[in-house]
Amino acid sequence: MIKFFRHIRQRLVNENRFSKYLLYAIGEIILVVIGILIALSINNWNEEKNEHRIEKDYMQNLLEDLRDDLDIYKKFQKRNSEIYTLVDSIVPGLKADNRTQRVSELSYWTRMLTIKWMIIHPVERTFEQMKSSGHLRLVKNKDVANGISNYYNSLKDFDGYNEAGMLWAADYVETLGKIFDAEILLKILRERKMQDAGPSDMLTQDPIIINQLLNSLQYFNGALNLGETVSIKRQKSAEDLILLIQKTYNLK
Repeated sequence: MIKFFRHIRQRLVNENRFSKYLLYAIGEIILVVIGILIALSINNWNEEKNEHRIEKDYMQNLLEDLRDDLDIYKKFQKRNSEIYTLVDSIVPGLKADNRTQRVSELSYWTRMLTIKWMIIHPVERTFEQMKSSGHLRLVKNKDVANGISNYYNSLKDFDGYNEAGMLWAADYVETLGKIFDAEILLKILRERKMQDAGPSDMLTQDPIIINQLLNSLQYFNGALNLGETVSIKRQKSAEDLILLIQKTYNLK
């Protein structure tokens, strides 16, 4: 094909037909430009198609992460409900005059409270992959892009709860060890069931130490309320984002 056009150009030059040669040259340039534009269009179309596929894969992975988050929030709220029940039993139990006769129950309730407690770490795997790779730009839909950004930035709210909870746990466990025998507490941790315990397994009747534990429970109750409030809001945000992604990308 190249030889064919070259032959035409050479013939026009040899025949001294300059005007026709000029028109031919311009036409050839136009054809080349059109060819380049077509090639670029095809390349751009292929690139856009590939980016759309990648975008949709990310959205599917985000849906899985968000569903995992919903499970985390529901588990956290269920655990909180169980902890509130334990606290309602621990406080009057430790204040009662017959607390030395209820060491089995009190040691179990107070130890299980730390076992039930959980910090919250929503799944940020796909979002972090998109952010580190620069692929957040692939999200073309403005509502989806804003929804993703708002949701994952809001997860920082859990940092305050997690930090408060860790401070509480250290203080609570230290005080708990001053009241109940460590061996009993360890058995409860390992077996997750109430142990036979008597008055001798309650190491102190000091009202100051017992009150320290009760104060720690009040602090913990505040931390739980904070975490639960945030988790309920984030659960709603996750549910809304799931619906938006499903509708926008026709995903299930």
